[in-house]
Amino acid sequence: MGAAGGCSWVLSHALLCAVCLLCARRARQVTGGPAAGFLLQALAAASDALEPLWSGGTLGGDPHPDPLPGAWVSAMLGQPLVAFGFHRLSGDRATANLLLGGAAALAPAAAQLPEEGRLLAARAVTFLTAGSILTLSILTANGLGALGSLLLAAGNLLPASLPPGTRHDGHPWVLAAGNLALQRALRAQQLSVD
Repeated sequence: MGAAGGCSWVLSHALLCAVCLLCARRARQVTGGPAAGFLLQALAAASDALEPLWSGGTLGGDPHPDPLPGAWVSAMLGQPLVAFGFHRLSGDRATANLLLGGAAALAPAAAQLPEEGRLLAARAVTFLTAGSILTLSILTANGLGALGSLLLAAGNLLPASLPPGTRHDGHPWVLAAGNLALQRALRAQQLSVD
């Protein structure tokens, strides 16, 4: 990764952090679960944005190996918290608790796996999270929720066009747009419930 790639890395994760902080602040007015999920995603993106500054990382070079990159923490815990809020607002407490409990139980076990196993676990949780939000959004005619879930899946599941040997951490630009759509969808869902 050259200097331009390093700057792009930092800027894209800084934007994702800023968007998630904004979403956390706005989601707090709706319910606490998604606000915590957005805040966790913001902290994970900030960690990834600052990664070149940690010892061993260089702005122009490859980031040092991180056993639990921020994108992994975000996919395993932050995104299920956002989905938890969608299901709680719709009155589906069983699915909300099952999704969040399953992700929380899987995270410590998956953290012990090698990198490929962690990536598979994060993709599985992302698929379940995005799928549950998409299904709920279709059933409640929440277009922003459907768009946000599709962007969430695309940002985490589609392979990045990175040179071989660099790790995949999602597409921060797509994830930022997806988080904005999900935050607005939560607000719309709250207004339809009230």
